[in-house]
Formats: sequence, structure tokens, C-alpha cells
Amino acid sequence: MTESYDAIVIGGGPAGSTVATALARAGRRALVLEKEKFPRFHVGESLLPFSLPIFERLGVAEKIRAAGYQKKFGAFFWNDVTGSGTRPVIFADALDDRHPMAYQVKRAEFDALLLSHSAASGAHVREETSVEDVLFEGRRAVGVRARGKDGREEEIRARVVVDASGQGAFLSKRLGTRRFDSKLKRAALFAHYEGIRWPADARPGDILLPVAEGVWYWVIPFSDGSMSVGAVYDPALAKESGAPSLEERFEWLLARSPRMLDFLGGARRTSKVFAISDYSATSGKMRGDGYVLVGDAATFLDPVFSTGVFLALATGERAAAAVDDALSRHGRLDARDLAAYEKEAKKLFARFRRFVYGFYDPVFFEGFCTPDPPEKMRKAVTTVLAGGVENPPFVQTFWTQLMLLVVGFDRVTQRLRRRPGGAPA
Repeated sequence: MTESYDAIVIGGGPAGSTVATALARAGRRALVLEKEKFPRFHVGESLLPFSLPIFERLGVAEKIRAAGYQKKFGAFFWNDVTGSGTRPVIFADALDDRHPMAYQVKRAEFDALLLSHSAASGAHVREETSVEDVLFEGRRAVGVRARGKDGREEEIRARVVVDASGQGAFLSKRLGTRRFDSKLKRAALFAHYEGIRWPADARPGDILLPVAEGVWYWVIPFSDGSMSVGAVYDPALAKESGAPSLEERFEWLLARSPRMLDFLGGARRTSKVFAISDYSATSGKMRGDGYVLVGDAATFLDPVFSTGVFLALATGERAAAAVDDALSRHGRLDARDLAAYEKEAKKLFARFRRFVYGFYDPVFFEGFCTPDPPEKMRKAVTTVLAGGVENPPFVQTFWTQLMLLVVGFDRVTQRLRRRPGGAPA
């Protein structure tokens, strides 16, 4: 065995860097093991406003402001399935309007900034180092077996192992606790472009989200003028394309939307086409003796509401606090020390998940894009979409629940009307 740490963090993305920074700032000896060399390409470039106070607490907010990232003040949805409307989401109009702005970031640069800040805060960072296995003594995680870029393996001890491996979901795969969400079986293709035509009815800097039959798209602008473009679809739809390559399949998906073709007229793709499939998954177990799961390694939701980085930050910060508290109290981390963390993390995931499910419900989405929703309901929903899901006030919970109840009632009514002998149309 080599030197020992208070915590070994698997993965240097936003979840891992958050845990490492928070622990290092608390005086803990933390080691981050990242298999890649940063900067590296990654999807998930649109942030939520409620990420900003976490950046402040991590001491990285000024570095992010100085980086000059594109400011984002909201989102713009188009319902091109029925042509029934649009829905601008303006963060400043939220019920909780303390955080009216977020950023659009190229994750290669952004993640490298966060990981560099972890090192500057006192965490030890090793890139190009893959974790081959987590070491257990009985049911307790006690360290990892890692392989460096030179191919040499070593065993490293720690009182805590934090799985921040993202969608790789290292520990849940090893423990057999990873479960895919059958309601969110989707795939995505995405790439970066230059020269996209910005629509006149959308605010500069916002994320654009056109929704067509069977596909929804994202357009995320960056401060250098380039943009991220993606298409999210049911994998079964790809069979219709008959396209042999990712590039041809992506072009086929984009061509299904006249709006996207208009945006991309004259644009040039500047990256290869990337793909992800079957990505909505959760771990049935987020904690154990000596280990904890954070961010996408714990749960990854559909990306439609840009929740990934926020949930990585929020769960990473909470897990670090629980780890620090446990080590201070009795020098180790037991599963019971993480009971409150797991409960709160599941609440965060659940509050977003119901809106993600709703997005794919035609009745919900029709109501979401209605021209004039009740003001309190619109403000409450906007707060959720801004990331305001931690300790929501009663008024926010009431109006969001009311919206879901109204949608449920409309769905039942429509089903009755379609049945023989049902209520008259």
C-alpha cells in the first residue's frame, strides 16, 4: 500500500472537483484520480442559476466570472409538434428571483478550471490515472487500485472513497446497483458549430430548445460565437434513418425540424459528432461503509432542463459536508452517517425528475407552452427550472403541485373522451 488519504475521489468532473475542493478547504487530505487529461470535450454546457451560490461557497466564483463565459438569462422552448406555442423561461421572473443569471460554458475549459481550483485549494490531483477497482475489507471501502499513465498499478488507502465517475458509474456497476430509467430511454447526438443564425424572437445567450415529432434539440451559444447543437431522440427512431454513420444520422435528425434547418443554414460543424445512449440511470444505493456516490454516478436525468452540473455541485457539496462531519466525529465514514445526505439527494433528483417526465407527456408540454399560464404557477415552475429545488417554500410547492394535478386531470379527461361511451367531446 502507498500513502493514505482522508478521501479518494474517482473522477475530476464538477462533482469530483466539488467534493475535493470542499474537503481540502475543510483541511482534509483529498486525492482526485481522473482517467483523462484535462481539458477534454464533454457535453452538458448549460448551467443553472442556483449553481452560482455554490461557486461562491467553493471560492471559485471570481475565477468563473473572470473566464468570460456567455451569460444565460433563460431558455426558449418551441412546441413544433402541434404548433401550439412557445415558452420563454426568464430566470429573473422566478418566484425566487435571487439568481437571475447563469452561464453557458465549454465543458473542456470549465471542468479544467474547477479541477485546477481543487488543486489550488489543497487537493491532490492525478490526471491520466484510472481506477481499476475499489478495495473493500468486508463491506467497508478502504481504498482503490489505480493505474497511472505509465501503466504501473498501485493500491492507495483512504478512509473514504467518493464515486464521482459520472455516467461511467464505477461503483454502482461494480456493486450491481445501477438501474436504467425505462421512462427515459433516450439517445443523443451532438456537436459544435459556427455561423448559426440566431432567431429574432429569442434573447442572445439563452439556450434554445425546439421540440419536433420524436426529437427535441438544443442550441447553446458560447462567448466565442460558436454553439453546441444536440438532438435527443428515442433510439428506435434512428432505425428509420438507415444512416450508417453518426454524422449522417445526426444530419437526418436535424433535417426533421424546419426550424433547426433554418438555424443551421450556412453554419459549419467544427467538431466530430458525439453520441450517448441509454443515459438516464440511477444507483439503488448511494452510500455504504466508507463510500458515497455523487452527481451522475448517483443519478443522471435526461438533459432537457440542464440539471446535470447543478446536481453534481449540489450533491458533491452535501456529500463533502457529511464526510467531513463523520471524520470529525469518529474518524471513519459509516453508511448511517450518509442517511441524511442520501435522503436530500433523492429529493433533489425527484423534484427535477417529475418535470422531465412531464416534458415527454404531450398533455404536460401542451400546458407548459400555453400562452398565458397563471402568474404564480409560471413563477414557481421557473424557479424549479432555475435550480431552486433545495428547501422550496410552501408557495412554490403548492403551485408546482397544482400544475401537475391539472395536467393529470386533463390527461384523464382526454382518455375518457377517446373511449367508447366516455364523456362527450
